[in-house]
Formats: sequence, structure tokens, C-alpha cells
Amino acid sequence: MAGTLIDTCVLRELHLPRPYWKVRRAVDDLWLEDIRLSMVTFAILEGGVTELPQEFKQRRVRGWMREVRRKLGENLLGIDYETSVIWGQILTSARRRRLRLPYHDSLIAATAKRHELVVMTRNIGFFAPFNIEVFNPWAEKQDTAYDFGEEPADAFSQPGSTSAELSLPRGNADSITETWGGENAAA
Repeated sequence: MAGTLIDTCVLRELHLPRPYWKVRRAVDDLWLEDIRLSMVTFAILEGGVTELPQEFKQRRVRGWMREVRRKLGENLLGIDYETSVIWGQILTSARRRRLRLPYHDSLIAATAKRHELVVMTRNIGFFAPFNIEVFNPWAEKQDTAYDFGEEPADAFSQPGSTSAELSLPRGNADSITETWGGENAAA
């Protein structure tokens, strides 16, 4: 994959105490330099952070968000004029087809289309109808040509791996991921 925009659901999966191995493997097969992230994802994450019950958990996740911003640098994609025009086209197309498309996903779709990126997500229906290439790391073997290899014996990301670079540092992560994300967990 040339350039891959990681959807919020993939990033959230990496925060689970034991992320699904196929998602972890798919992210590890990418170079950090080839990963793109929409600034919209940070808006979604911030919404989830504000719902965390304790301030120290909020600080921990916000610190992680700052670290991801630092690591990805120019690979964080905002909404520019061209993206906003594409977003308008996507919204109009969705309305004409009577598709229910959340605003945040439509903005991520516009960003991917603008930059000609593959979207790594489980939410295929929010992207595929708009001719955006999608890769679903949760897919069953018969639904994808991607070779995930064998399931690893350990459930954790290896230090230095791409998935470890994007994961919330381990510690008391179990208590953070239980409640983090609220209603947007599938985003």
C-alpha cells in the first residue's frame, strides 16, 4: 500500500490490552512514514477523552495524542479547500443515494479521496461507495487477498514495531480502554 490513512477504529483497536492480531499485523506491515491520519480522528478521540471518568486518564490519553502528532508530523492531514470540495461532493452523493454517512467519516473519506489514500478500516460502507480503496484488517481470509500469516503466540506489539509506535504506552491501559470512546467506538 502506497499511502494508508488509518481510520479511528484501527487506532482504537491498538489501544486494547490485547488488540486483534490481524489489525496489529496489518499496521506492522506499514512503515510509519507511509501512515496518514486525519485531524478529524483527533476530534473524535478528544470527544472520547472528555468522557473518561478520571482526570489522570484524560491526561494520559491526551499525552499519547500529542506523541502521535509528533511522530506523524506532516502525515497528519487537515481539511483544505480541495478536501472541503470533495467532502461536499461526497455528502451530496450520499444524500442522493439515501446513504447514512456520519459527518466525521465523510470528512475522513474526503481526505482519503483528496490524497488518493487507501483507508484501513472496518467501516467499509462509509468509504467504498465513493470509489475509495479500503482495506479491512478484520476481514476473514476468504474476503481478502492480504496474507496475515499465522497468529502470533504473543498478544502484544513488539517494541519498535509500527503498532507499538501508535499504541498507548502500557501501564494501566485496561482501565482506560474500557470507557474510552463512548458512542463513537465504531468510528
